[in-house]
Amino acid sequence: MTPANVDGDGALSLLAALIRENTVDPPGNEYRAAALVAKALAREEIESLVYEIAPGRTNLVARIPGTGQRPALAFSAHFDTIGVEREKWRHDPFAATIEDGKLYGRGATDMKSGMAAMVAAALALKRDARPLKGDLLLTFSAAENSSCLGAKRLVTDGHFAGVGALLVSEPSSLKVFVAEKGALWLRATARGEYGHNAFTEGQTGDRGNAIVRLAAFVSRAHELALSAPPHRHLKPPTINIGLIRGGLSTPLVPPECSADIDVRVVPGLSPEAVLAAFRSVAGAHIAVELLDYKPPVDTPDDHPFVRNCLDACRQELGRVEGPSGVPYYSDAAVIAPELGLPMVIIGPGEVGMSGAVDEHVDLIKFGQAIRIFRRIAESYLG
Repeated sequence: MTPANVDGDGALSLLAALIRENTVDPPGNEYRAAALVAKALAREEIESLVYEIAPGRTNLVARIPGTGQRPALAFSAHFDTIGVEREKWRHDPFAATIEDGKLYGRGATDMKSGMAAMVAAALALKRDARPLKGDLLLTFSAAENSSCLGAKRLVTDGHFAGVGALLVSEPSSLKVFVAEKGALWLRATARGEYGHNAFTEGQTGDRGNAIVRLAAFVSRAHELALSAPPHRHLKPPTINIGLIRGGLSTPLVPPECSADIDVRVVPGLSPEAVLAAFRSVAGAHIAVELLDYKPPVDTPDDHPFVRNCLDACRQELGRVEGPSGVPYYSDAAVIAPELGLPMVIIGPGEVGMSGAVDEHVDLIKFGQAIRIFRRIAESYLG
């Protein structure tokens, strides 16, 4: 049964349609979801720019014009989702099943419910006869879960010109997040001495085996303590050895082996410092390189946009949780620091459910998110 407080303007239908489109990254295929959003906006005479940033990878930008008296506000969300093991789900992850006031499906939490709520809020503002003093932008991206390529293109293509604040609808359980950890990805590569196990008699130590050399490094890296300044909302950095590649065949001594490492960093911990720390425990046969860096984001608790968002939540919910921080990264990592924008995360999805089996969103929170987003836009844009 659908809760009565989900706005009856097609928001739930849009969310269900978005869930039914498989946008797992890779390969993404975000154009299918982008077309649904563009169609919903077109019904209210809002034009969308839908454009490909790589084969099958699609961004969408739409604008509700204001009078130009205030800076614009950008709503941010992404189309792509994390992969899914269908056999582990109670419900088809692409069927958008509703049960006990919850909608189930891949992306229900992260973050198609946030996107659908932002679209619904934008449509409600468009129908309002009162003009806004600033533009409202919808900036929806591809490839957030891997490279943030869509957000990077939104920045380089100039779509945030004139924007004064960024609202992200990543899962927050309707809490107000003003800080997020960054993600620094490293690759450690061990070099060995190619040979055949049959001819290693009498050798000692690692015997030139790249896998053995990497294993010793991985053990040290896993226990590495990174020195970082304390943060008011974010806990200390974490390290994960996420992927290992190496070996040619069972009897051959591997000449190379590599590990990809995810480090969640906090403000004040530089990429250079992280690299130096890992290289300090690398040893003679290990090379450590930087693959990608998404910086942490931190908006002051007393920033006017933060107060705006806190007030909107308080008015809708009768209470507010926040400001606080979250250990994941979002598209804000490549938008907010680059452009110097204040960033706030508020979303109807549950924190920690991203990529989970039987991912779902509470439909009461979905309806509340629509009204919170509208309140924020009305207050910020005037």
